[in-house]
Amino acid sequence: MRKLNTEEVKVLIKASQITREHGITKGASVKEICDKAGISRKTGYKWVNESDTSENKDNIQNSVSLQVDHQKLVKKYNDLRVENEGIHLAMEIHGFDEFIQKKRVTGKIKK
Repeated sequence: MRKLNTEEVKVLIKASQITREHGITKGASVKEICDKAGISRKTGYKWVNESDTSENKDNIQNSVSLQVDHQKLVKKYNDLRVENEGIHLAMEIHGFDEFIQKKRVTGKIKK
């Protein structure tokens, strides 16, 4: 048997609180719950399925949005990495490393 995930735990705890508040007995059937709410079993199941569908749509939209954001960040990272490598290469070609080393040794830059 698998462990409960975070969402399942939250739903079960909330359900336990609601059942106590409304005087619904532990282990009540769907029919009992729907009778207490004044709706048919068919409506109760319809509500459950609608919420599952809307939650799934929200999760899919969030997932797609995160994937798009991730791709943008990967592109930005790659662009910055190439730019950084170019800067380091230019500094090496123009002897900037030697210039910095001389500055550290002498403590001042000659103009």
